[in-house]
Amino acid sequence: MITEKHALRKQRELFSLLVECAASMGIEIIEDTINRRGGICRLDGRLLVVYDANSSYQERNRLIVKALSLINPDSVYLPPKIRQIIEDQRGLSLIKSG
Repeated sequence: MITEKHALRKQRELFSLLVECAASMGIEIIEDTINRRGGICRLDGRLLVVYDANSSYQERNRLIVKALSLINPDSVYLPPKIRQIIEDQRGLSLIKSG
């Protein structure tokens, strides 16, 4: 049985890996006190992920995965686990838009 503590640790580990991947793909991560869910935007040709400093790791991960799915992953190395998560995200996006 997965405990809440174990699940949080897994989300934190995933967050660290996602931040590394985002940096290697040129995505800028901004953590600030915005009192909102956060989001993704393009500014002067850069892709930015902005989230509230108090947001959960699950929410942070969701935003970073969404940003990663907007970029062609073939140009950089991504761990297989992250590639699978991105492919899953793209599949969900197609289902929602279709």
